[in-house]
Amino acid sequence: MKRLNIDKSSILLIVIVGILMSTVAFLAISLRSDAVDQAMKGDRILNLLVIIEREGKPASTQLFLFYPSNGRGALLDVPGETGLIIKSLNRVDRIDVLYDKRRPRAYVDEVAGLLQTSVPYWIVIDEKGLTHAVDLLEGIEAFVPSRVDLPGPPAASLPSGAVLLDGDKAAQFAYYADKDETDGDAIARRQKLFQSLVRRMGEKAVWITRGDVFSTFKKSMRSNLGDDTLRRFLVELSKLDADRLVLQKVTGINRDVDGKRLLFPHYDGELVRDIVKQTLNALANSDSSSPADKIFTIEVLNGTPTKGLAKKAAEIFQSFGYDVLSVDNAEREDYDGTQIIDRFANPEAAKNIASVIRCPKTTQQTADPGGVSADFTIILGKDFNGRYCSP
Repeated sequence: MKRLNIDKSSILLIVIVGILMSTVAFLAISLRSDAVDQAMKGDRILNLLVIIEREGKPASTQLFLFYPSNGRGALLDVPGETGLIIKSLNRVDRIDVLYDKRRPRAYVDEVAGLLQTSVPYWIVIDEKGLTHAVDLLEGIEAFVPSRVDLPGPPAASLPSGAVLLDGDKAAQFAYYADKDETDGDAIARRQKLFQSLVRRMGEKAVWITRGDVFSTFKKSMRSNLGDDTLRRFLVELSKLDADRLVLQKVTGINRDVDGKRLLFPHYDGELVRDIVKQTLNALANSDSSSPADKIFTIEVLNGTPTKGLAKKAAEIFQSFGYDVLSVDNAEREDYDGTQIIDRFANPEAAKNIASVIRCPKTTQQTADPGGVSADFTIILGKDFNGRYCSP
């Protein structure tokens, strides 16, 4: 039998390569942990993609923006049917076609590309995991606008009003389909459920981060966060003001492509990218007592002959989280410039509203409500092109 001769220099080279690979892996883990720690210490906002999974596909995808320094947070819903050009596939398709439950990174990166923001971290919770997590948290609260009959199994009925959901009911409430419910209502329902979940996680943070409980709780999810970092994240959730979580969504136009119903984001995604930028800026620059935290109500009036202009503007403001009470025509159609009437007497809020449609020269004045219940009235002029006010 021939002896295997190995050159000493080859052995040395193998050892060096092994050391380098170990060092690179250690540094990658350390940098990731350091970045998370910096965010959680209040130095910056933590961007985390939360994927609620069913049958191996995302049933709900939420970008969770969290600023531990002031306890502020926001959710942005990204529908799985969002349509865009998938460069890796060289075709137009829905974004969740890239989802692989074993390796969700490609899907996360595509969402990050759509939003043009860094999304380094992700958490995936499937139906079984959601049930397990909610039961471990001893239930979560949900507000049910009207009675809901859940098909099961097991079948159940939820009365209208505030109810406490156990794990099975929470999963059913998250996943059930109602033919009379709009897509927007379904998104709002799931966002509210997630809001209740993170509120409960914050309330029970001390308990669920205990050694024995944590090892059980972490089995309800998959994540690229290490155990220590995940535990730290759960502790920081106790600072989140969940009741003032900003709820937003990707909006667009539905079109049929190759037999698939796709949602193409407004203005080729420019609108949702503006939403993310403004949300990040608002979270970082607001304190816990800022009046800007209020969800302002607005009415949108079309002061031009162009049909449908007010509806377009209303969709934009709804995407940014404003509550649009009414959409109508103004008393005349010859407004040259867009006007913002401030009935809340808040110049800073009026400025933020104006920035959504880039109308820095809009008229802002405090007016007698005169029976109008909205905080702000926006009268669109000829300078509004459907997205922005032209100079």
